[in-house]
Amino acid sequence: MRNAARVGLCVVLFGLVSAVAACFKADFLLGAVCNRDNACGRDQGLCCSGFRCRPAPEHCERGENEDTSYALAYSPCVSDEDCHAFGMPRCVHRDGADQGFCADLCEGIASNCEKHPQSDSLVCLDVEGQPLCALRCCSAGCVADTDGATCPGQGVCPAPCPDDMACLDDVCVPVKGSP
Repeated sequence: MRNAARVGLCVVLFGLVSAVAACFKADFLLGAVCNRDNACGRDQGLCCSGFRCRPAPEHCERGENEDTSYALAYSPCVSDEDCHAFGMPRCVHRDGADQGFCADLCEGIASNCEKHPQSDSLVCLDVEGQPLCALRCCSAGCVADTDGATCPGQGVCPAPCPDDMACLDDVCVPVKGSP
């Protein structure tokens, strides 16, 4: 009888530990840099969409290892939860902006950030000690695609902000009323 109770307890503990590990794996991998689907935990409902682990299947229309933009990157948001559906962990709010934008963690260099279909001018922002991806712009009003055009302190002039976004302190932010 004692052995049956021990076996039962072990089975219950194993089940609990497995459930916690599965939840941790999915939360930990969401938005992580990847280069193949099985790196994201397909069994967790995630796939490798370009260079990041995203919820499958609705946000994984790109093939793995394709260097393409992510249409939902930098989407308008109010809270972090708004971004989780797109596989992005944070909603970044900038002072003076009407609303925030969804962002991935910046993995050391801006080139690891997702590109937007209308801009590949990327930058890493420090938000409360956490590096997050954003689209770089020039508040000083430089014009892209001109010889030698530069923004103060930025070197090469970045691309203009995508539609429904405006430049605020050298970062593209959603404008009021954008989807």
